[in-house]
Amino acid sequence: MPASPFDRLEINATVNGSLVKGLLQASIAHTNCFSSDSYALTFAMGPPPLGDISFWSSLSSAYVEVSSANASDQTWQSLISGMVDMVHIDPIRGIISIEGRDLSSVLIDSYRQQDFVNQTASEVASTLASYHGLTPAVAATTSNVGRYYGDGYTRLSLGQFSRLRSDWDLVVQLARENAFDVFVQGNTLFFQPATSSANLPVHIAFGDVKTIRFEQTLSIASNATARVQSWNSQIMASYDSNSPSGNALPTQTTFTATNQPYLFSASNFTSQQVTDTAGRYATELGRLGVVLHAEMPWDLALSPRTIILIDETRSILDTTYKIESVERHFSTTSGSSQTIRAVVA
Repeated sequence: MPASPFDRLEINATVNGSLVKGLLQASIAHTNCFSSDSYALTFAMGPPPLGDISFWSSLSSAYVEVSSANASDQTWQSLISGMVDMVHIDPIRGIISIEGRDLSSVLIDSYRQQDFVNQTASEVASTLASYHGLTPAVAATTSNVGRYYGDGYTRLSLGQFSRLRSDWDLVVQLARENAFDVFVQGNTLFFQPATSSANLPVHIAFGDVKTIRFEQTLSIASNATARVQSWNSQIMASYDSNSPSGNALPTQTTFTATNQPYLFSASNFTSQQVTDTAGRYATELGRLGVVLHAEMPWDLALSPRTIILIDETRSILDTTYKIESVERHFSTTSGSSQTIRAVVA
């Protein structure tokens, strides 16, 4: 159950390990969409214990940690930590705003020219985590991804723009190929199966929320399918997920508007990889048919990948949903709230 809206929240923010007073507003976004969590904080400037304009203008690099607690129990919980990307200084109004991302930003902003030969996806993920001082929490995978085939090429380095791919792009590619989630919390890089939580779904009653809205995309059918095509340079063969034999379908094959699949392409996939990828894309498409949005008081038990249950609509909308994003807002004048976005689990 969400915390009572009458519980008073306290928010602490540290910059380079030092507590900074005068927090006026905070917005923190958590996501499960292969992108960084982010934050925006606004402080009052002034003499100590506030930070003055000299303090903020002299920042060259800053590591921020944000945590919260209910005033009643003072149990502090980390919300986000990461580097500052932008500083906004307003000397007239006497306020300072900072924006940043979690530590996945260090992978996003890093590009390297390296071939990962004869390594598994989990080994590559662990290696990239270690390069950036992150602790790897990595579920083991078995098949090699680095070696393309015996003449020395490596699949991870093929492609016209391979030298423009960031470390984050690479680990996301590996996560998608293995049906994994990848995200950073604190100083830990998680690389793990994208499976539903083993815990019971969290029940969300209409009385727990301020507003709730369901979005149905009628252009995405409940039985939407995906088609994946790939050319394998090793054996000089094409693969198509719509062909049971794994061979390419004739080019004259056509589809009606009602059964036209969503088409994706990839390079150097095997027949099995084409089939597996098509199934994964079809599952993702099916989840986009109905999207739930809800605004409620802060509830730190809800986070991306949490499964929630809705059962009060008396319709097909009563089902379980997987949270894709949580945006939390705090203000010393208007209080706090959070908005969740979830898709059918």
